[in-house]
Amino acid sequence: MDNKVTDTFPVQHVAVAVDFSEMAEPVVMAAAREAQLHQARLTVLHVFNPQMLNLQMPEEILPPTLDIREKLLHLAHAEMHKLQKLLEAQGLKAEMVLEESADNIGRAIADYGKTHAVELLVVGSHGHSGLGRLLLGSVANDVLKHAQSSVLVIKALH
Repeated sequence: MDNKVTDTFPVQHVAVAVDFSEMAEPVVMAAAREAQLHQARLTVLHVFNPQMLNLQMPEEILPPTLDIREKLLHLAHAEMHKLQKLLEAQGLKAEMVLEESADNIGRAIADYGKTHAVELLVVGSHGHSGLGRLLLGSVANDVLKHAQSSVLVIKALH
């Protein structure tokens, strides 16, 4: 009997969206495992929305002369570099993409997937439900709604 498994879900490009929360590292590692499984290329994507000013900005590491947008971009680049180093430490490589969009973040992630031939989008979910989701919105839910590819949602463990 042949035990060979046929890949009925061919994936050549996996993209993982990160928001630099505590979920970023486990979500990136889950996406990297999926990319390895399918021998696919991996893209780590952060959608920078200048209208979303919810990152904490440690003034001691940022020059006070930069405006708020430049500070946020500086932090985003630093966080992307950390994720790249995490992957490299595991012998993995990924394309790191920082994309600026004034659009809804979930829609922007889904649009990236459409325009870059992504077969699998990986996103994290903080597990907000009910009122929390209503107040905070849900990027993962928006990606699910707008994506044309498959979406893997990694849920936070509480």
